[in-house]
Amino acid sequence: MGMLRRFPFFFAYVASVFCADVSLFVLYYVVKSPAYPVWSARAELFNIVLGYSVVWEIFRHVLSRYPGVERFAQIVGLIVFVFILGFVAIYPILTSGTPEPHSQKVSIERDFLTVQCVFLLGMFSVIYYYGLEVGKNLRGMIVGYGIWLGASVITLALTSYFGSVFDALRILVQPLAYLLSLVVWLTALWRYSPIPVSNPDCLAGAGYRSLASTTRGLIHEMRDHLGRVGRP
Repeated sequence: MGMLRRFPFFFAYVASVFCADVSLFVLYYVVKSPAYPVWSARAELFNIVLGYSVVWEIFRHVLSRYPGVERFAQIVGLIVFVFILGFVAIYPILTSGTPEPHSQKVSIERDFLTVQCVFLLGMFSVIYYYGLEVGKNLRGMIVGYGIWLGASVITLALTSYFGSVFDALRILVQPLAYLLSLVVWLTALWRYSPIPVSNPDCLAGAGYRSLASTTRGLIHEMRDHLGRVGRP
């Protein structure tokens, strides 16, 4: 229960993916419902959006020892998340009547995940440059989510640019990448590991202001990428 309280969004994401997979399995193989493609697309998009809360939660824990930067990241992160939810609400309108709804869906998923990838890579650079300590739990969350995210972005990009011929590759690679992520998460999150104290030098003077400036730049870059999501 302690881990659930510390990382609620992460465990909500894992539980959501698990429930969606079980429900869709029953819908496809047991019920054999013709509505499977619709519910599959909805579940996939919902879990992609929920993945933003995982990235935000990781970033919040990384900056937990820097209150000013963390507060800014939380506020802007909430604004971005509300923007994403609003876009998802109008997603059915954007895709209805389009000549290639599958291609539109793949492009939107690719763009959403690309924004997450930019944010995660930026987080890596912040951690490395400022020598921030993250601990075993957060390191496992970052590596595990990065494996699935990287595999998804690559396969979706190939499908988007070269057509449905790469759909079979995507259907094979994404589940395998997620299975590998689960192994990493299980190993890293088996027990709670406190975040070690970071180098205090990065808190002082110009170092702290530089960290705040870097964080702002990273979030603004993510916002700019989101502004291009769904554009033709």
